[in-house]
Amino acid sequence: MSLYDRDYMNSRPTGGGYAYGRGGAMEFFAQNAAVKILIIINIACFFAGAFVDRIFGYGSFFEYFALSLEALEKGRIWTLLTYSFLHANILHIFLNMLALYFLGSALEKFIGTARFLSAYFAGGIVGGVIWLLLSFSHPEALVGASASVMSVFACFCAFYPPIPLTFLIFFVLPISLRPMTMLKFAAAFELLGLLYSLSFGGATIAYSAHLGGMLAGMVLAKKWRGQTIRMPNIFSFGKTKPFKNAWAQRNKAGCSEQKTAADYKYSVNISAHADLKKEVDRILDKINVNGFSSLTESERETLRRAKEIFK
Repeated sequence: MSLYDRDYMNSRPTGGGYAYGRGGAMEFFAQNAAVKILIIINIACFFAGAFVDRIFGYGSFFEYFALSLEALEKGRIWTLLTYSFLHANILHIFLNMLALYFLGSALEKFIGTARFLSAYFAGGIVGGVIWLLLSFSHPEALVGASASVMSVFACFCAFYPPIPLTFLIFFVLPISLRPMTMLKFAAAFELLGLLYSLSFGGATIAYSAHLGGMLAGMVLAKKWRGQTIRMPNIFSFGKTKPFKNAWAQRNKAGCSEQKTAADYKYSVNISAHADLKKEVDRILDKINVNGFSSLTESERETLRRAKEIFK
């Protein structure tokens, strides 16, 4: 397999960001398999709930799988996990799955499938627990993958390089923000929503679960990166010190974070193109298994060199 047979080395990907290649549908599904499987499960649960409710009455499905204090009192411990696969309506599941697809696909490539799944499920569980701690006065049940998606979002912001990303507000207005700035805005919004709901009640959005998911994602990112991550100051939106991450950190042995790749020189012991292609294939296979963040700096330099040679 050559360098440009890999979808993430293709400068002009097709099919919405994915190179389908010769493997057809199976190859497409193999890319970011965890994200796609989670989306399929969520959609399947949504239609299963609609089917059960139509036969046995509205709320029959949620009664056994949604999270609530009453459900836990009845011994339904599984609801700490199953609630995140339920959604209240079409818009609810559409927005969650849309965010999961775009953020989750990128994150799974960065950190690998196992860590991605850990971030997803940890966000759901931590978000559910925090919601329970703050919902003692509310009899409602909790449903939705929002806490899990917020965990993926926070982890994505921690690992992604501190370069601006452009997205559309209400699918119309473009705005560019750095990932950590996006996280600060989101955390500020969720905190204000939580304070409002605790003060006045009546909120149908589980802000506490969202914040719990963010917290889980940031804690896991800190653990995986093996370095100190300051929780974002949600009231600080001015110029800040560039955020260290697995891509931007060029040398773990005390290098200044303001330095760039041009400040360092690396020696790659590969004498011929055939050896270089063999080494590139080994590195790309490693990315498939463990994610981009598992590469050493020498391996990343090899990929950069190969991309220039094989243009």
